[in-house]
Amino acid sequence: MDTYGERLEAALATQIKVELAERDMDQKDLAAKMGIERATLNRYLKGHRSMPMPAFFKLAESLGLSPQALMQRAEARIAE
Repeated sequence: MDTYGERLEAALATQIKVELAERDMDQKDLAAKMGIERATLNRYLKGHRSMPMPAFFKLAESLGLSPQALMQRAEARIAE
């Protein structure tokens, strides 16, 4: 992972997994709340596909977070 964008995508995927664990949710639960297939969410989290902004906004909302808060938490992971 060379670019900031690649590092941020990886950090975001990790942060989403942490948020799921804290809420006792799994990918199936989150995908259902977002109105997408679990396989699609899995592709986003594994980095096989970039997440479109509308999906990111829906994901943050589904976790009870603002998009800004979720992104800040992911960015903090890069700084660690």
